[in-house]
Amino acid sequence: MKNSFYTAAPNSELLKSCIAYYYFDESQDENTTKSFIYYPHYKNALTIYKNSKIRINHAYSTTTIPSGSDYSFGFSKLISSAAQAELLPPYNRIGVVFQPLGLNHFLQGHLSDHVHFPVNVDFELFKETMVPCLESIFEAPTIQDKVALLDAYFLSEHKGFTDKKMEQAMHLLFEDGAKYSVDLLAEKLKVSRKTLLRMFKKHQNSSVIDYLKMIQFRKSIEIFQNAKDKTTLSELAYDTAYYDQSDFINHFKKLTGFNPKSFFKQLTVLGDKGTFWTLK
Repeated sequence: MKNSFYTAAPNSELLKSCIAYYYFDESQDENTTKSFIYYPHYKNALTIYKNSKIRINHAYSTTTIPSGSDYSFGFSKLISSAAQAELLPPYNRIGVVFQPLGLNHFLQGHLSDHVHFPVNVDFELFKETMVPCLESIFEAPTIQDKVALLDAYFLSEHKGFTDKKMEQAMHLLFEDGAKYSVDLLAEKLKVSRKTLLRMFKKHQNSSVIDYLKMIQFRKSIEIFQNAKDKTTLSELAYDTAYYDQSDFINHFKKLTGFNPKSFFKQLTVLGDKGTFWTLK
């Protein structure tokens, strides 16, 4: 097959709490460049490229270029606006999409110690230990085989995460179903506002308000994409706790560059694990 994109969850139950899914994206069609826009997410993503180099054009734009026999590691943190990526063929890449706080389970120190830019084109965190495994992973004959090898690697690197307050914060934001403000979240956790801000800076490399807005944005995408009968924009704004439809529209424009109607019209679903891009 000249072009392929597959997603798969880890097999390990331990890793499922840290890694949302892997994706496998390959093209040998030298006449087709893949260009797409991806959007802010509360999940971090690591991408490993075989025989390609990543060039950063500016903070939110990259081009991947075929280049010799080597591996490149790219990483995008919790970006605050849409980003554009261009893949020049042939390319072969594996993505690791981490759960909220998932990457933190593989770190020595805090996330803020390791990630300093919105998009990192030479990410060092896993490079030394992972490169010896990569040939086997890329050459594995099936997706199931690739997943098994990736699981084995990440289980060997798993260190755990011990900040219980931060874990409680994630549980409240994703499992409680309530609408949280910065002050309400701090009150619920029984910490000061200042402590909460420090926690998010240290472990999520994000402000609390930006993180809350990101959850709201991604929730609206998931509700719209999964609805059998497509909801109206006003209903969607209400369901995702925007102040009103105007607030909803303005927030989408700020994060994506599109109004919601145009955004949803152009959105393409890849795989079956919640990857939504605008293909160009």
